[in-house]
Amino acid sequence: MSNNSNSKGHWKIDWGRQGRVTFANLIVFLGYYGIIVNFFMFDEGNDWFSFVDISMVATVKIMIFWTYEFFLASFMLPCLLLFFVCFWLTYKEDIAHYGIRASLWLIPLIVFEGFLFYFIMYGFSFEPLVFQFASIKGYINLLIIFGINLSGALSGVFLKKYVKNRRVI
Repeated sequence: MSNNSNSKGHWKIDWGRQGRVTFANLIVFLGYYGIIVNFFMFDEGNDWFSFVDISMVATVKIMIFWTYEFFLASFMLPCLLLFFVCFWLTYKEDIAHYGIRASLWLIPLIVFEGFLFYFIMYGFSFEPLVFQFASIKGYINLLIIFGINLSGALSGVFLKKYVKNRRVI
């Protein structure tokens, strides 16, 4: 009788795929809003302004939900981060659909982050729903994030196909 761990009912998680997706979610969670906040949460004197400052409250709320308005001023770094994370997720997958699906699941994560940061800073309110879903700018933000994620994922698919075809020839 062999001592085989498969017969004892042990289970194994393939951390290659799940670890990659978890790491990508962590990068987006910390990096996407982190880049925007590090560029815009400082006043003229390079001091981090308080959220109690009434003159900046509207800007912070817009910054959380309409991030596309701050892409150019932040040198497109949030876009590049999102693009390359989606590119990496899809390029590393053997089945391209898994990478595309993981990339598209980053969109609800970013929206959820906006709600989470809003609730932490200002408490529970229905105002985030108005910013995100009752305003055309909220839908523009979702479409831009969708476009960035999809273009990054498709670029990863096409580069992987190109590299695979180059090896065969």
